[in-house]
Amino acid sequence: MRYPSLNGLRVIAATAVVATHTAFWSASYTPDTAGHALARLDVGVALFFALSGFLLSQPLFRAAAEGRPAPRTGAFLWRRALRILPAYWLLVVAAMSFLPGNEDATAGDWFRFLGLVQLYSRDWTGSGLDHAWSLSTEVAFYLVLPWLVAGLLKVGGSGWRPRRLLAGLGLLSLVGPAWIYWSASDALVLAPLELWLPAYLPWFAAGMAMAVLSVSAPGWAPVRRASELGSSLWTCWAGAAALFLIASGPLTGPVSLDVAFTGAEGATKVVLFTAIAALVLWPLVFGDQTAGRTRRLLASRPLNWLGEVSYGIFLFHMPLMLVLWEPFTHSLPVVLVGTWGVAVVAAALSYRFLERPLVQRFRNVVPDRRGAVPEPGGAGHAGGVSPAPDRPAESLTT
Repeated sequence: MRYPSLNGLRVIAATAVVATHTAFWSASYTPDTAGHALARLDVGVALFFALSGFLLSQPLFRAAAEGRPAPRTGAFLWRRALRILPAYWLLVVAAMSFLPGNEDATAGDWFRFLGLVQLYSRDWTGSGLDHAWSLSTEVAFYLVLPWLVAGLLKVGGSGWRPRRLLAGLGLLSLVGPAWIYWSASDALVLAPLELWLPAYLPWFAAGMAMAVLSVSAPGWAPVRRASELGSSLWTCWAGAAALFLIASGPLTGPVSLDVAFTGAEGATKVVLFTAIAALVLWPLVFGDQTAGRTRRLLASRPLNWLGEVSYGIFLFHMPLMLVLWEPFTHSLPVVLVGTWGVAVVAAALSYRFLERPLVQRFRNVVPDRRGAVPEPGGAGHAGGVSPAPDRPAESLTT
């Protein structure tokens, strides 16, 4: 199955991430509804995590459903590292070497950022690198995914038991709100626990649940209902929009970065963003993927190309924003359009001369079993189904 609209969705999610960061930089996090909505465009992170959950877990679930051996973990992790690390390391070296605010970086700082383990220290921020927290969280997901799926399959019993898998993923989703609620305690100051993987397991699990349904028998009632719902794109997206309006209100906490959210506010945000991400992604996975102008637009050549380079847009927009604009001195349209445009250029150059050549040359250094990882094609995402895991923008977050 091909998913031609997913590259276009990545463009939307990446633009949302750039928009929320530039909104802060242009002093647009105002206390009114518009300011709250701009602050909540970090929902783009939820979209990317759900995409990763879907496309990275689907080959594992498909192998189980078909009674085949699972893809080799070593090959999976190698291709993930090859896809994300070269451009990320370029970002870290450039930011740590040239951006104001990083002059006093220690060897430990370099180690933490280059190793994507900055979240496990109190000193997790760096000029031009704050947004890499979500990449650190996603890498943690890569590391646990093969064992997580294996555990779900083992608990589910012998054979393909999709109903039990969905129940297990539902239980897994409860970890997120509970973790956020617990980690909001003022006593927890050793590290940003609210940014660790457990807090965002519901976002990944939403995509994983779609992966289970997508490889299950078409005649199974839940799959039929999933296809029926997916056939109505605007019904799904209207529901997502309504939930986004709710998330833009007081239930999800303050917009100011100087005011901490409560455990209840953080948990509410995670739950709402899980539902939003699921509703946005659902019609691009289930139903007729060639039907409707919106799907065709998302699958169009310009958006497909932007989706290919969207990982670089995510990586480079933050340091470029810091270099291009003084904080709180320009309007949001100026900062957003300018930052996005320059980030696209930087991303295109990185993809053309760094990311794609390395992937093409070295992706098969660690071989995989035949059929374990799909061949390039379609417009998928991260290291999962269609396209293959080395496609650009595979693990885009904020």
